[in-house]
Amino acid sequence: MYCNLKGLIRGANLTQKNIAEILEISESSFNLKINGKSDFTVEEARKISKIFNKSIDNIFFNDEISKMKISSSINY
Repeated sequence: MYCNLKGLIRGANLTQKNIAEILEISESSFNLKINGKSDFTVEEARKISKIFNKSIDNIFFNDEISKMKISSSINY
């Protein structure tokens, strides 16, 4: 679900386990969150934002905005 976040993690040569440790959550909890089955807390989003020096919007919301633009351009 969070393609931007997954790309940032790969680009920084980090693992989901690394990020989970920083967030002080289990790797399985992080996996649920990154796959959209659970929500990130505001504090977790802030920590992730600091790790990658990017805005929360850029990390978490650009994917959804892109999907909205693509679906609105489809003719029915």
